[in-house]
Order: sequence, then C-alpha cells, then structure tokens
Amino acid sequence: MLCRSLSLLLVGWVSLVGCTQQQSSAAAQVHAQSFAIADTQEGPVQAVPADGLLIYKGIPYAAPPVGELRWRAPQAALKREQLLLADSFGKRCMQRPPNPQLKKRPEAYTQPESEDCLYLNIYRPDSSEGNLPVMVWIPGGGLVTGSGSRPVNHGGNLAREGVVVVSINYRLGRFGFFAHPELSDLNPDNGALYNFGLMDQIAALQWVQANISGFGGDPARVTIMGESAGAASVDALLTSPPARGLFSAAIAQSGYGRGPQPRVAALAHADDVPVEQIGLDIAKRLGTPEASLAELRAVSAEKIVEATDFSGFISFAIDGVNLTDDLSNEFAEGRQAPVPLLIGSTDFEFGMVPPAMQRQIMLGILPEAEHIGLAQDYGGAELRDHLLYNDYVFTAQARALALSQARLGQPVYLYRFAVPSAGMQLPLVGAAGVKGAGHASDLPYMFGNFTGDHGEPLAPDNEQRWVSRQMIRYWANFAKAGNPNGADLPAWSLFEGQSLMDFTLDGSQTVIDPWRDRLERVNRLLGDFQ
Repeated sequence: MLCRSLSLLLVGWVSLVGCTQQQSSAAAQVHAQSFAIADTQEGPVQAVPADGLLIYKGIPYAAPPVGELRWRAPQAALKREQLLLADSFGKRCMQRPPNPQLKKRPEAYTQPESEDCLYLNIYRPDSSEGNLPVMVWIPGGGLVTGSGSRPVNHGGNLAREGVVVVSINYRLGRFGFFAHPELSDLNPDNGALYNFGLMDQIAALQWVQANISGFGGDPARVTIMGESAGAASVDALLTSPPARGLFSAAIAQSGYGRGPQPRVAALAHADDVPVEQIGLDIAKRLGTPEASLAELRAVSAEKIVEATDFSGFISFAIDGVNLTDDLSNEFAEGRQAPVPLLIGSTDFEFGMVPPAMQRQIMLGILPEAEHIGLAQDYGGAELRDHLLYNDYVFTAQARALALSQARLGQPVYLYRFAVPSAGMQLPLVGAAGVKGAGHASDLPYMFGNFTGDHGEPLAPDNEQRWVSRQMIRYWANFAKAGNPNGADLPAWSLFEGQSLMDFTLDGSQTVIDPWRDRLERVNRLLGDFQ
C-alpha cells in the first residue's frame, strides 16, 4: 500500500512537473509573441506573423478625411471596441492618373484609391525584444502619387536588423495641397492651411509617439526617412515647428525643394499668386466657377482628380503654422531641427530627361552668361546639359543641406548611389564618372525588395545583393545610434565638407567627392542655402 501510494505520488509529481514545464513553455511562447497584439489609444491591434516578422497592415492613424473633413487638418482616429486584425493594407490616397503613353510598371498599382486613406503599416521582428529604434518611411511620388504599401518599400528586411519600421500614407494632389478663399476666411484649424499632406505626416508622427511603445518601439529614437517627395517632406519636417520633438534623426534620399515656395494670401508678397487661387481654378475647371466650399466638398473625389491640373508642380506652401519660411532660408540660418542626418542622391537622377529639355529649364533659372560659364566645370556644354539640372535639383542641394546640418554640430553622413539602372543611355556621361543610377533606383537596394520597378533586376547578382545588404545595415545602424557604421561594413566617414560614401558595384567606399568644386559653384551661383 505504501509502495502504491509512493508510486501514485511519484506519478503525480512527474505529471505536475510535466504540466508545469508545458505551462512554462506556453508562457515563454506567449512572452516571445508579446507584441502580436499591441495596445493603441484607439484599441488593440493584432499582427500577422510572417517569416520571422510581425506585420501590422492598415492601421488608421487619423479619422477618414471625407465630407466636412476634406481640406481640414487631420482629426484623431476613431476609437474601436473590437480587436483590429491588421491583415490588409489600407487604400491608397487619390492619385494622379497614370500616363497612358508610359508602359505600366510591374508593381506601381497596388491597392485601390480612396479619400479614406490615412493608414500606416508596421514591421517588427517576431521576438520579445522591446525599446527598438523606429524608422518612419514617408513615400515619394511628387506629392501626387505613392503609398506606404508599395511592394518596393515593404519594411521587413530593415526590421530584421532589429528596428521597427512604420510606413505611412498621406493625402496627395489637391486633396493634400489645397486652398480656397472661403476656407482661409473660415480658418477652422487656426492658421493650418493648404499643407494637409504635411499635416498628415505630422499626425502620423504624433500617433507614433503615443502608440509605438505598444509595438516594442522606442518613441525617443524615431528616424524619419523618405525619398524624392518623401525626402522633400523630411526636409520640410526638419523646419516645421509642429514637428519639432517628434523625431530624433532624419534620412533624406534625393530630396528637392529649391527656390521660393508659394504662400497663403495672408503671407503673400505683392507679386505672388496666393495658393487660394487653386481652389478657384478647380471650381472653374469643374464648370462651376462660383461654387462654394461646401459645394466643392460635395463633388466626388474622382471629379476633383479630373479637375486637377497636373501639368504644374505641386509643392508645399508657407502657411505660417506648419511652414514659416522657404526651405533655403531655414537651413541657411540654421533654424532646422538639430538632429543627425543621413542624406544623398543618385548619380544620374534625370538621366531619362533629354538634355535639350534640361538646358531650357536651367536657362530659366540661371542667366545665360552664368550658364555658359558653367560649361568648363562639367568638361563641356554637352556634359553640362546632361548634369546641371541633376545637380541643381538634387545633388548640390544635398550637399548644401549636409553643410548646414554640420554647422549645427550634428553628425552628417553624405552618400551618392551609383549602381546603374537598366536602360540608361550614357553616350557622354560615362566620361564624367557617372555610372547611371536614375531617380529612385536606390529604393530596391535600401529596402532589399527587387520588384523591377526602378530599373533594377528582378534577380540581382551577388554584387547587387551585397550593395543592398550594406545599405540595409547602414540605414538600420543609423536609426539605432545616429551613426551608420558597424562591424564588417566599409567605414563611412563623418561629413565635414569633403567626403561621401560612394555606393557602386566596384565596392562601396568613402571618397573625396570628385564633384565638390562644381557643386559649390552651382550653389554659389544660385545664392541660396548660403
């Protein structure tokens, strides 16, 4: 009897140990997936695990900007009682119609369009590690196209480096950048006018500050990053008073924004056309020139797109609240946010634009005598016409912004991406040390997603994959510590006026910028950022 009792006791103890081990295992599993359900101020969000990641798609960060909220500053996202299963991307914001004469690119058109588009996506490692640095991606597209969910900028490869990646949508075209005399008179958002797309970006950053800790992110280490219009947005956010304190570092890839910006009527100069004219022009193209603001809000989103003039360039405007001065003035006077900066461009941004067209544009910017004088800096007039516009918009500006940020005593890392794009014609430019990397051709490498959409191969070779691997690690390292350097990476020297990281298939390395003198002359002739 005693033996049987001892036996039963032993069996029970073994069972208890087994049960305890199972419970501990289950607890460990729950702990390892503790961010699979994240709490937000609007309600809980459930991720979808995939390939070692937790991915949250289509999280609303603001209320749908429809009806009375069209052409208003973003409002707080709606509260939810139920769990949000974040398994599908939100809709894209309304876009410029694709050019029927251009070949449809492989992955350019993904989610359907809607005014209800203020969503973000989050990628993080499927682990229990918290307090990770955060990288907020602001997509480009000329402020008229783009979305945070395009396959080329899925954030999983960056997230695997131990960061939380957030990609956002923001209003585009004349939904994101619009003014009307009646709206300015009503002034419903205390002077926050016109720059609704930029306000969306700020709202997304505010949402990140309030909620990212629930996803294992560190709100004190938020790096904003973008390319093209996304980089122009980064530059604008660096100068925007409401954005101050919402991020701790910045990455700007092929940003632009030289010259004077348009202004709202209350701040317009005597010879300016205030941005309120935009609303009147849209009403006229709709065939209702006397339409009120309420009537314009009742027009379908598709009709607003049809009435938008996409032949002109859509830009940010000085509204006195979100932007208070031209970008060049802000940086020239050192009024931008004092944060670490990683900045650069590709080496042949406008390689697909005929040089004769580039020449005509630049003749409208620089006097002919100065334009002629620059030929010697480029090794001849033909090379000048291939490269001057490229320098004016992107390369020289990147250098100027880098110098300005360095003057604030901040760490700055300058780069040039020079991995050739497919189909780039270089009859003359190869002699000037240009490899032929077109605009946005760095995106597939930096994200590690080779979609064939930016002149990159669908099946990259070993050299191309190595450049991509380097860039992913540099970018993630910068988000972690404000410094891109790390083990087994070529040393990237701090920018002090001369050096940059040159990304090439021959081997990426820090070099003295061979274009430094000509870029300095271009900036002196233009007279801004000085």
